[in-house]
Amino acid sequence: MKTVLRILACALAVCGLTSCPETTVDDDFGLKPEALNVSDWNGDWTPVDDDDVLHLVVTDAAKGLLVVTEPGKKDDKPLEISIREASADKEEKLCFAVVRDPKAKKSGESFMLFRLADDGVLFSWSIDHDAVAAAIKAGQLQGTVKPDKDGAHSHLDSTPANYARLLEPKFWRWTEPSCLKRLKK
Repeated sequence: MKTVLRILACALAVCGLTSCPETTVDDDFGLKPEALNVSDWNGDWTPVDDDDVLHLVVTDAAKGLLVVTEPGKKDDKPLEISIREASADKEEKLCFAVVRDPKAKKSGESFMLFRLADDGVLFSWSIDHDAVAAAIKAGQLQGTVKPDKDGAHSHLDSTPANYARLLEPKFWRWTEPSCLKRLKK
């Protein structure tokens, strides 16, 4: 299983450096920012199947903003994540995590699906780029698809119809979750 940071870094690399399939969104993707409880997020986390350490810091709890770093790495580059509501259902614990490199100048960010941090455990899933491209082409999702020899480059519109539709199982790699656990202080 991949670590969350590796997935995030790979997603950013895909968006900026390669022509592999990708799905991007704008910074405002999701119903609204998820208000974060700082104590649920701040601290060091590790993948359940690895010994890497990720440091999460909430930078604006009301706006659902946090920064992820990998302490101890020479090339550690912080990533900004905006946690945004995926559903108006208050019982729903799934949210979109819009990931961006704070130094990137381009528009269009990668994103993932997170289950809100709970009891020191955080789950995330990556998007199925091919399923998104097919749904845009079929009119099931709103956005654009730019064909490429190595796979489609899709961009999803920031519209409530997309948010509800994206919670359908076919758009996520449910059988390949990433799981982080909080390290004890």
